[in-house]
Amino acid sequence: MKWFNAKYTYVLIVLSLVLCTGLQVMWLQQLFLAQRKQLKEEIEHVISNTAQTNVYLSLTTLKRPGNLRQIKQLFLSPEWDQLRQSFDNMRTLHGMNGTFSISIDNDSTSVMMKFSLKDVPVHNHNQTYSNYGGMTKAQVIRNDRISLLEMKKKVVSNLRLMGITSKIYHIIYVYNRSKIQINLAPKGGTSAFTSKLYAYDIQNFYKYQLYLPTINSIVWYRMRYYLVSSVLMILLTCTAFYFILRLLRKQQLYAHARADFASNMTHEFKTPIATVSVALESIKKYNLINDPETLQNYLDISQHELQRLNLMVEKVLNISQDNDGNHPLHLELYDVQSGLQQVISSMQLQLLNSHASIRLNASAEPCFVFGDPVHLTNVFYNLIDNAIKYAVDTLELQIDCECDAGRVVLSFKDNGPGIEKIYQETIFERFFRIPGEGSTHNVKGSGLGLHYVKGMVEKHKGTLKLKSEPGKGSNFIITLPAAI
Repeated sequence: MKWFNAKYTYVLIVLSLVLCTGLQVMWLQQLFLAQRKQLKEEIEHVISNTAQTNVYLSLTTLKRPGNLRQIKQLFLSPEWDQLRQSFDNMRTLHGMNGTFSISIDNDSTSVMMKFSLKDVPVHNHNQTYSNYGGMTKAQVIRNDRISLLEMKKKVVSNLRLMGITSKIYHIIYVYNRSKIQINLAPKGGTSAFTSKLYAYDIQNFYKYQLYLPTINSIVWYRMRYYLVSSVLMILLTCTAFYFILRLLRKQQLYAHARADFASNMTHEFKTPIATVSVALESIKKYNLINDPETLQNYLDISQHELQRLNLMVEKVLNISQDNDGNHPLHLELYDVQSGLQQVISSMQLQLLNSHASIRLNASAEPCFVFGDPVHLTNVFYNLIDNAIKYAVDTLELQIDCECDAGRVVLSFKDNGPGIEKIYQETIFERFFRIPGEGSTHNVKGSGLGLHYVKGMVEKHKGTLKLKSEPGKGSNFIITLPAAI
């Protein structure tokens, strides 16, 4: 899709990430609300069951409670809980007056719920104490206080089992008037959960209500696996898009590099061809056969340009071989120092024209390796040619050769501009060239030389290292296994 520009790809990826993150946030928000609603229902159910159990236990403390089995079936049944809640709710209606009483004798337990509807509402402010198993009013009040303590204790215990560790407050209402009797909750605070009113004792003096300032922490804890999965999904999505963007960026750089390579190689091929053509034309035009010195000079120039042209052809052929993973090497016993001297001698004209100087510090002993003479010669030529092309001032190149029983070490140290650290790894990539000012290159080249050098050295089971600092030159160190 040529019309789909790369910049739109970046926009699409960013929008996808924003949409993915937004959907995850919305899903977590809806899940949080659902989990909080469920938690409130669970807390309400716990308080309801606790109050119902507490009412039954308070009844069993009365004298002669009658048939305990039947009483338990009644007061612990869900039907009784619904009936009591309905009775209490009906009492709050306008004009409705209700009374509840229980009486126990030797052979029966009587429960009476009574409603009266009058034209003028009458509020019954006094609790009618019925026959609570023959107990006095003081005894009934004492039992109510004990029931309240048990209610608080059981509610706190059950909430802790649910994982609620926040502060718990209890509010006590007068049964008949729904007036707050005891309120320990913080004034002006917001409530995350407030329960319904529950009677906790058979005497019905007071009602109990639970107040929780926060429940969000337990909700998030319950959602911990959902949170982890959402975060992992977002991270994996971001990672995938990161590698996609990185791959896209590399493909763009590779495409630009290939385009630059085609342009640069065209210029590189035309230059030696034009030079040789001019030299041959001058020999023919000026009949230089009668001037042996000038003729020899022109022939040396032509030979040098043809060697350079041959090297560039080798580079281009190496691209195809590199893509196929095929590097045929013709290994033989090769004297590294003799090869270096031959390369330096063949480049004398180029060194003279560039006013460059090379100092070869050869080893006293011959340095032999098993290698391909053609490729190793090209490696040396590339490193020297790069030093000449990229020299800022007059080039001073020092080549050191050392060898021992196990390895041969070659060092190409120049006084050039040096290479910044951020480029010291990427300069060995195919087609890569250090950008100049304005994304242009001051020196024409193919971007294949150092890639070829590194590939050939590693193919010979050697290593290539670079030591360089901007403004302090570069030092390319080749280590090859010595022929034993």
